[in-house]
Amino acid sequence: MKRDSQRASARQGEKSMKTVNNKNNPNEEKQKVTIASRKDFDVSYFCGSGAGGQARNKVASGVQIIHRESGATGRASDSRSQEQNKKSAFERLLKDPKMKFWMAKKIYEVRQQETLEETIEKDTSVDKLKFEIKDENGKWIPVNNEYFESEAAKIEYKN
Repeated sequence: MKRDSQRASARQGEKSMKTVNNKNNPNEEKQKVTIASRKDFDVSYFCGSGAGGQARNKVASGVQIIHRESGATGRASDSRSQEQNKKSAFERLLKDPKMKFWMAKKIYEVRQQETLEETIEKDTSVDKLKFEIKDENGKWIPVNNEYFESEAAKIEYKN
């Protein structure tokens, strides 16, 4: 029984699923979205080190999991069991700040139905930005986009 639960948790650990709402329609039913699969991870095995003698040094029970896209890493060699170490390594991978950021970015993209880069490009378009310069008194005054193409701006930029 315990062995089956370990296998099930290891399988769950290899596939990361999140339940997300669509921001545009919050009343819509939540949906499960797969944002990472086994192909996104590199799993490698290594021999343990330290106390434990020959059994620990000869058996490749240590596990390292790397998520290629985010660069996040999870590593474990705490247990004698490779399956248990795989589970621990995946849990550590999920706690890595790089992985947390990557998952938040992917969930954002699913909710907004556009990438973060597209949102930034849209929100930083010239018509949405406000430009100001300091006058002689140190007070900020607004300028329009044409100011930057004028001769006055070119002279100020050289100084």
